[in-house]
Amino acid sequence: MGIFLNNPATIASVQPSWRDRTELFGYFNEFTKRFNETEVLKKMYEATWNDQIYLTVLDEMNIARVEYYFAEMLSILEMPSRDEWIVDLVPSGWANDPKHIEKGRFQLPQNMWFIGTANNDDSTFAISDKVYDRAMPININSKGIAFEAPWEDNLFISYKHLEAEFKKAQEEHQVSQDNLDKINQLDDYVIEHFRLAFGNRIVKQLKEFVPSYVGCGGSELDGLDYVLCNKIFRKFESLNLSYIRDEIDGLVLYLSELFGEENMQESKEYINRLKKLF
Repeated sequence: MGIFLNNPATIASVQPSWRDRTELFGYFNEFTKRFNETEVLKKMYEATWNDQIYLTVLDEMNIARVEYYFAEMLSILEMPSRDEWIVDLVPSGWANDPKHIEKGRFQLPQNMWFIGTANNDDSTFAISDKVYDRAMPININSKGIAFEAPWEDNLFISYKHLEAEFKKAQEEHQVSQDNLDKINQLDDYVIEHFRLAFGNRIVKQLKEFVPSYVGCGGSELDGLDYVLCNKIFRKFESLNLSYIRDEIDGLVLYLSELFGEENMQESKEYINRLKKLF
């Protein structure tokens, strides 16, 4: 995707030894009196000088504990105002500091997106809900099948144009109040039967993601299905499924009652697959 956008992605290969934010940003060397920056930080700084789209890939991100080295980023990117996306790189500033670093502080670029790849096996750590709640998971559970696709020339898209398209989609394809009411009813049902709640963050993400999903040619119900499956029902994996398996059939029936028997197929298949594991 980076090559398609004329700006190849930065690949950061996570190592098992990563324990804090210096692995992402770098550190000030007290002996040489120089700041040892990482490739990720170099790209972050470059991104502050233009409005291209920058992609950073954290490859095998859970080979170390994500909550250790990415904790500060998880907090900063949740700030309601982008003016608050600030990282303290060094305790104080020097006269010869780069122009966009003021008094040792650096404002994260708005035009950089972070993508993390993760495998679930004995060599990796479990990723906590705190991380998943702030991301949009894409699960790849089936074998890829080769297919033919027409060649497309590279394209330049500024991040301002892309964000304008997101906002346009949110205005033109707002999630219907009827479906929002159904989501609230489903939230009450899940709280009562599974002791889990959606949370305001996920509802906010749903209102932002589904309109873009519809704008790309999908349906509103399929967009809701995707969010519910990957953001809500995924949390069931952390529960004692042998204890709640009797409740799963009731949840499938309730989904059909709310949204129709022909809809929410991804969510229904997922929770039925969980049931078969126990």
